[in-house]
Amino acid sequence: MSLRMKTITIGICALFLVIGSGFYAQTETHAKPQKESVYERVIRTGKLRCGYFIESPFTMKDENTGEFSGLSVDLAKMLAKNLNLELEWTEEISFATFPQDLKNKRYDMVCGSVFVISERGKFMDYTNPYAFVSVLGYVRPETIQFDKDFDTVNWDNVKIAGLDGEAASIVAKKLLPQAKMEILSQLSSISEMLMLVSTGKADIGFVLPSVFENFNAHNPNKLRQAGLDRPLYKYAMSFGVARGQEEFKSMMNNALLQVSTSGELNTLFKKYDPNGYFEQP
Repeated sequence: MSLRMKTITIGICALFLVIGSGFYAQTETHAKPQKESVYERVIRTGKLRCGYFIESPFTMKDENTGEFSGLSVDLAKMLAKNLNLELEWTEEISFATFPQDLKNKRYDMVCGSVFVISERGKFMDYTNPYAFVSVLGYVRPETIQFDKDFDTVNWDNVKIAGLDGEAASIVAKKLLPQAKMEILSQLSSISEMLMLVSTGKADIGFVLPSVFENFNAHNPNKLRQAGLDRPLYKYAMSFGVARGQEEFKSMMNNALLQVSTSGELNTLFKKYDPNGYFEQP
């Protein structure tokens, strides 16, 4: 065989080796298993894992029995039953990390009273709202500086009690930047935040009226509703889900729509919101 023929033969063999290598590389790439979505995992296991946080009357936990109750709890149970899923209360969430925890699939959904907030919406997603709620101000009984129109209060001389990462505290910082904030860590409770007001360490605290009722039941006559002419803010309330899990979110939204139109959701409002603090969608 001539030198030229040998060169051509070697070149053809090399070309087939390159093509073959590319083929096997593509085959190996396509053979890699795809990450399981939240929807796929829930359907495969038949289990819905809930993250939660304690907030009356939405999510309450009996310390003696460990049993959960509340509007959000009963709603989550209702959705799971209609979807033929087992419901698991997986862990109590951290407000600082729960968007990342959803992304990392520590739990499938935050089954609680999650306020729809734009800042969080960059990192997580929400189901359709199941309630609308107003955040009101609460002060010591003798405090009269807030018994007037909201916009006429001298907020420069006000200290607001807050909880790091909590929705009402976030919006108070945003809407009233001139006020001072007395912020507790995320490990603290809403009740501890309101105690800052009752002990004079802060002038006012903003919470849901239902949350205040629970505080007042254990600390009677320590605080009262401020006489402001309007709430600090109104929020849509939903369940929290990971960003990009559209199939799972669609499934939950369909289930929410069913209980909203059937009247089942209304029975929960009658049970847990007899004073009519919340608005239904």
